[in-house]
Amino acid sequence: MHAWGPEQKPDSSARDALGHQELWNLVERVCNSRQFHRSTRLRGLLRYLCRRAWDEGAEEIKEQEIGMALFERRANFDYSQDTLVRVQASQLRKRLERYFSEEGAAEPFLIEIPRGSYLPAVVRRGASDSGEPGEAEAGPDPPRRQWLVITLAGLCVALSAACFWLWQRPAQQAADDRKVHEFWNAFSANGRENYIVLADSAISAVQDALRHQIGLDDYVRRSYEAELDREQLPAESRALIRYLMARRYTSLADVFIVRQVAQARLLDPDKTTVVFARDHNVRAFQRSNNLLVGSQRAVPWVSLFDDKLDFHIYDRPSDFHLAQDAATSRKRVGNRRPKPGEPAVFETDTRRPEGSEGFSLIAYIPNLSRNGNTLILAGTEMSGTETAGMLLTTESWISALMNRLPRQANGTIPHFEALLKTRQVENATRSFEIVAIHIH
Repeated sequence: MHAWGPEQKPDSSARDALGHQELWNLVERVCNSRQFHRSTRLRGLLRYLCRRAWDEGAEEIKEQEIGMALFERRANFDYSQDTLVRVQASQLRKRLERYFSEEGAAEPFLIEIPRGSYLPAVVRRGASDSGEPGEAEAGPDPPRRQWLVITLAGLCVALSAACFWLWQRPAQQAADDRKVHEFWNAFSANGRENYIVLADSAISAVQDALRHQIGLDDYVRRSYEAELDREQLPAESRALIRYLMARRYTSLADVFIVRQVAQARLLDPDKTTVVFARDHNVRAFQRSNNLLVGSQRAVPWVSLFDDKLDFHIYDRPSDFHLAQDAATSRKRVGNRRPKPGEPAVFETDTRRPEGSEGFSLIAYIPNLSRNGNTLILAGTEMSGTETAGMLLTTESWISALMNRLPRQANGTIPHFEALLKTRQVENATRSFEIVAIHIH
């Protein structure tokens, strides 16, 4: 990308030389390129920014305006905490750079979105030097809170450090692991956009505090925020919940899985976006491939597919509460369509001195329009979700699963659900066994 110095005015002269109609012809060539043709959201963002700047003469385009116009955000959305617009703008910058360095390498004029602005810039090729100053962070520093919030902040620092350490560790799997790549190639073979949807750890805590489930519609519209005022909760608790929900916390299991997928290049980085559950939208489940990391409790979007699954993790507030951490607790997974010899409910033993048991679920099913794929990795606890990710990114583990899957007539992998029973010590999986596989 290009950075504009104080004497560089990229827009007016280049735009005048190119002409209005040719400007839009250039935009359409970009949108029809292989870097953009499967990304409806990025095409829409580029066209919107260009229309506002070139046809409507906007001198400034604000983040809040984009969120409302394109991403169904309300007028009062907190853009200092809701990063969806910035994430999409960052993706747009990367795609534009790739287009003009590859498929559009012969284009004499470039379209760019300069850092710190949403106004598109047009520049002659070679007219500026390369460089990318850091993007400024938006939003005020969090206010000082009572000791509980200070403790939470300390935990977040520890989590960030752990995430950084985990990301920096060298990946265990080799790039030529055949079975691993066979599975992930099947997941993305349709060429559609891929989304990795991270768990919303805060919504799990809020559901426990409210002692009832927050449905997908309430989650998307964020109507649960008004419900806090109706609940018989101390003012301090309500303030703390709002503090949590204004931020984006996920789990180490999600970090581990994203790291494995990225470092082994299991998905095309140019067609893959990592998105927080709160920032996703239903259209992506109709037109794209989606990897959901977590159960319905932390990823409410799983509810879109729950009635299509044979296995149901009992993890909603009506099924799960803090009592599950007791020594006598059992984890349960419902089996809606048992095969001969299978129970209607899979259940763990009580906790023993040598460790505890849990379940992991891998569900590989079609998307809502059946033109793409959905992959759900979930567990009865965080280590269970991590185990599901480890199985699909570790050659020896995934081989045990793939060898039990039939092949379709064309040799491809069928859609399926696999249920694993895991054994943990100190919240880390020690071993697992595949207890059930259902083919869709």
